[in-house]
Amino acid sequence: MTVDYKADMMLDLRKFLWSQLISNKIFTATDYYSDNIGQEIIPIIPVQQAPELNQFLSGKKHIVYDKIGLSYEDNWAICCEQVLFTIYSTDVSEINEIRNLMTDLFRRMDDSARDTNAYSGISKKFKFFSIFIADISPTSPSEELQGFLSADVVLEVKYARFLDSVGRFL
Repeated sequence: MTVDYKADMMLDLRKFLWSQLISNKIFTATDYYSDNIGQEIIPIIPVQQAPELNQFLSGKKHIVYDKIGLSYEDNWAICCEQVLFTIYSTDVSEINEIRNLMTDLFRRMDDSARDTNAYSGISKKFKFFSIFIADISPTSPSEELQGFLSADVVLEVKYARFLDSVGRFL
């Protein structure tokens, strides 16, 4: 059996967050349709892709994420990561709306993880144990994007990847 080493818990977390942003009408997927690729782009992008998508996202609210910490519990099977989400918008009320949704989704620790695990759109390669808000920054003018405001939300995520009988990734 071939292991998918590209699988990342962040991809599942991103899918879940996007589904919630859409279902709560905070984002409209069709606003992010790209004629070049013939489909919608999810405007929750890794920090490495931000320069390539800046032109496409020009003037549109979006979220950039990056992992900022990784550790393991005493039990090596449980990983603890921190993920930084930077929310960009030209309107402070849009940042507040996104930040409030993320707070509501991810402040409940075990229950937040349960909701993420129950979402049918994720890969089922990971089991989330706990997700909580580790930090939220105030909204301020963006240093990276001229004309945008930004705010950070840091999540701490405890999860495990499903393993085979000798502890290797499935």
